[in-house]
Amino acid sequence: MRILIKRTWGLLEGHERRQLGLLVLLMIGQACLEVVSIGSILPFMGLLERPEAIHSMWFTQWAYETLGFTSDRAFLVMAGVIVLALFLLVNVVNALSLWAQARFAWMRSFSISRRLLAAFLGRPYTFFLRRNTSDFNRSIYQEVRQVVVGLILPSVRLLSRSISIILILALLIYINWWLSLGLAVLFAGTYAIVFLVSRKALSQIGTSIVRANEECYRVTNEAFGGIKEAKLGGLESAYVDAFSPPGHVVARMSTRRVVIAGVPRYILESVAFGGMLALVLILLGTTGSIAKIIPTASVFAFAGYRLMPALSQIFISVANIRSSTASLDVVVKDLDDAADEPDFNLDAAPLPLVKSLALKDLSFSYDGNSQAILENINLEIACGESIALVGPTGAGKTTLIDILLGLLEPGSGQMLVDDVSIDRTTVRGWQRQLGYVPQHIFLGDDTIARNISLGTAAEDINRERLEQTATIAGLHEFITTDLPEGYETRVGERGVRLSGGQIQRLGLARALYGEPSVLFLDEATSALDAHTEQQVMQGIQGEARDRTVIVIAHRLSTVRFCDRIVVLDRGRIVDMGSWDDLMDRCEVFQKLAGEHESSVASSGSD
Repeated sequence: MRILIKRTWGLLEGHERRQLGLLVLLMIGQACLEVVSIGSILPFMGLLERPEAIHSMWFTQWAYETLGFTSDRAFLVMAGVIVLALFLLVNVVNALSLWAQARFAWMRSFSISRRLLAAFLGRPYTFFLRRNTSDFNRSIYQEVRQVVVGLILPSVRLLSRSISIILILALLIYINWWLSLGLAVLFAGTYAIVFLVSRKALSQIGTSIVRANEECYRVTNEAFGGIKEAKLGGLESAYVDAFSPPGHVVARMSTRRVVIAGVPRYILESVAFGGMLALVLILLGTTGSIAKIIPTASVFAFAGYRLMPALSQIFISVANIRSSTASLDVVVKDLDDAADEPDFNLDAAPLPLVKSLALKDLSFSYDGNSQAILENINLEIACGESIALVGPTGAGKTTLIDILLGLLEPGSGQMLVDDVSIDRTTVRGWQRQLGYVPQHIFLGDDTIARNISLGTAAEDINRERLEQTATIAGLHEFITTDLPEGYETRVGERGVRLSGGQIQRLGLARALYGEPSVLFLDEATSALDAHTEQQVMQGIQGEARDRTVIVIAHRLSTVRFCDRIVVLDRGRIVDMGSWDDLMDRCEVFQKLAGEHESSVASSGSD
């Protein structure tokens, strides 16, 4: 339990810990008021039994004279109103405490989810190559919610109820210590037996739910992410069948958790009722007068009325905490792993390409794999130069582009921009100067304008630049003519309302919108027909006069305009030069060009 408290405490930041301190003070005040309200019953019931006692006790006599009462009946009415007011005040404070507890817990849900999202987004690109996106969604939503609902909120309630129980028991011990201790032992023994029987089952339930939820998220992500393939392949039933076993486990385990947490309440209530009957019989046997036991029995009865929900909440809270430790482990591990990762300098000064971009003796392999993806790469690209990277499948073109983009860190060697080494302290400044068009364009379910100016607030969008880049990408006429709302038309989730070629052109417009000094095209025209591709490449060539362009080409005809063509094969640069030079001397390039000519001829014959 000490380790659990320490790990939960570690999830809170400084200001959150101070808020928890204030919340504890509020709960102590709530418990004190509750004890005062319960304690007021004993003297009030005593006065009802013997009204003449008003004049025999100093504080009632003082109040009687000071407030100018003339009859005992009127004084008793006033005392009843005060007792009622105390109970109303306690309920108001209880409601305030409930609000404060809920707000504290759910604001922690927001802050932990936000920190977890920031932690994930701050990880290196290689981290995302090793993890499934369903893991991120599950951690940010499901596991954080379980930590809040099953651990933080129950912990706050446990603390609140424990304070109340301790103070109420202290009052009862003051009134009748031997009866109070007897009842305390009875309740504590019952609670301990139930807890010991159920705690192992609760831990196993928590672990089972985490694993089953992970599988549920994976299946639904795959189903909706590949909905076109699922429809074409008639895979709907297969995905439903894959979802059913882990979904059934979640439902079954959640039911079991609720039952294990809730049933002890009825056991404790039965024990409490039996205890109260035993209390009355014991008092009746020792005093012999029902009238004499009424005040004490009333206090104990009302204390039991307050204690039973508190005891039930304590058990439910402990049960939820026990079954939520697996979710806590997931969240803490993700945050700790991110904290151990060296930080990127997010405020790095812009690093535009002025002279040259150089790779020196650069090698790379994934996760320490002995097989190098890139080996001994030496390349210098002058500012304003157009470079094409070509090679057979698996040659390392995309990996090299990812290193040039600063997404992957070289295993050995250096990347230099104007003699400045690109590392975690400088990479953000370099990336601010880049435009990138990948093979597969990400589109949000937003307007054309917001997708082109990705990350820019709607009021800050440069409309002139928006239309200029859309024109270069061959998209402006389609937007203004065919779309009813023009640039304000929503594209649908993942661009389902656009064709593949239109999506790729939109990605090109996005890359150009920020006016990058270096433009990367990773097979950026692969989804375009030959005529549209020629139009787009003409626009790119016009843009290339003012910036450096690095291209991975799907069709070799699109790289003829480049100043140099770099040929890669099996992770090495085997040659570089102009189209004509490479056709004369480079066998790898000749083979690629031959395959290209064959595919063009085949397309023409079709």
